[in-house]
Amino acid sequence: MENVSRVSMADVASAAGVSLSTVSRALSGRGDLPGETRSRIQLVARDLGYQRAATPRGRPSTSDPRMIELVLGVFDDPWTDEVVSGARSAAARLGYDLVLTAERDDPADDWPTRAAARKSGGVILGLIRPTQTQLARLRDFNIPVVLLDPRSGSHRELESVGTTDEAGGHDAGAHLADLGFVRFMVVVGDPPFRFGRAREAGFRAAVLERVPGAEIRTVRASWTDADLAAALRPVLRQTPLPIGVFACNDAMAAGVYRAAATLGLRIPQDLSVIGFDDTPLAASLAPPLTTVRQPIREMAARSVEFIRELRSGAARPGERIELPTKLIVRGSTCAAVRP
Repeated sequence: MENVSRVSMADVASAAGVSLSTVSRALSGRGDLPGETRSRIQLVARDLGYQRAATPRGRPSTSDPRMIELVLGVFDDPWTDEVVSGARSAAARLGYDLVLTAERDDPADDWPTRAAARKSGGVILGLIRPTQTQLARLRDFNIPVVLLDPRSGSHRELESVGTTDEAGGHDAGAHLADLGFVRFMVVVGDPPFRFGRAREAGFRAAVLERVPGAEIRTVRASWTDADLAAALRPVLRQTPLPIGVFACNDAMAAGVYRAAATLGLRIPQDLSVIGFDDTPLAASLAPPLTTVRQPIREMAARSVEFIRELRSGAARPGERIELPTKLIVRGSTCAAVRP
């Protein structure tokens, strides 16, 4: 019995070549899995000697495959507007109801139990970093999970949807280097998330490929306007012009615009600025922002489709889907003119 007790659901998932959530539904007898898939997983579990733990108290008797929960860590952001729009359209097309949930700034927040009480058929986690306890609760309740633009590279066992962040950063760096810049600035969030680190890495690689020995300064700041402006102003005062600036999202690029205005700096002549996202904010800035477009609505829609695949057992365990980025050139970048 000692060996039996050490066999985990993850062991069964690995042996069967399916996701954790698929194993959970197959062994519980719930969910809309094909009979062949369910039988195969049950056979693998039996061969490994897996024994399911006792059902937790308060566990719902069933889930509603028509309801998907979208849990978001940020609401006052253009990215969120695009995510909600894309998820809502996909849910309507596929016959799902979409429920929005705000993550509370508390690791002990038991939103998985609230999702289970609503009998959610799947959960999409957008820009949040779930705890192991929260993920364990979702597994207990047989609720499939998809990470949308995850903040960190952990939880690799979970399915996720993102974009080609490093390639997008590389395109931004190549564009500014090809315009003749030799001094560069990268503006990233603090703490830096996984996608921010990937974008910065791609940017640096492209610049150094084209401008060996280039000066690249990194400015880290929180998402608030005041903090960003305070971090930017001293660096902009100390760095000779012109500067090629890459902000790791459009909102931070807008902060660069505001800091430049307070110092009397011109965009694009003094600062050529590139953002990332291509939210409606980008085209509304003056001058319109050159940015790296990530297909946010499509990413959200693909996350909804991923939930359907998880419920049917069609998804591969730990699968990550990355949709391509594209550089959109507008008026905030121009050839470097040295005094």
